[in-house]
Amino acid sequence: MISIHVDGAVSGTQFAGAAAVARSSDGFFLGWLSRQFPAMTNNEAEYQAALLGLLLARHLSASVVEIVSDSEVVVRQMQGQSRVLSQRLRQLHQETCASSGQFRKVTFRHVPREENHLADALATEALLGRTVSMRPRATGVSVGKRSWWG
Repeated sequence: MISIHVDGAVSGTQFAGAAAVARSSDGFFLGWLSRQFPAMTNNEAEYQAALLGLLLARHLSASVVEIVSDSEVVVRQMQGQSRVLSQRLRQLHQETCASSGQFRKVTFRHVPREENHLADALATEALLGRTVSMRPRATGVSVGKRSWWG
């Protein structure tokens, strides 16, 4: 199983940021990725972060994935505990469900913001236009196409 901490960031600027940090079941960092997006709501940025996490998991050839987020809205909606009322969120929710279907198992877990420091920092940096990626380093982890990492 791979755990992927995700976070989205927004501010009064014209941009949003999202980040995903993958770790193995024994705590080793497998890779991370962040992206800048056009302005959007905080919940939309959190969904973009979840989608980024699933993209990262796909390129790590994971079959069982745990998405760890400090967004109660996204986690509760993806767990089926809350309805998706916003039309814009409904589209992102459907994309996230479709992307989750590409894995044997995907779970979503909520954590307090204090337990999501690295993803939070990378999302904030992405918001400002400073995006990063770390190529997977763990032995025995397939990374898919290297060109994806740019």
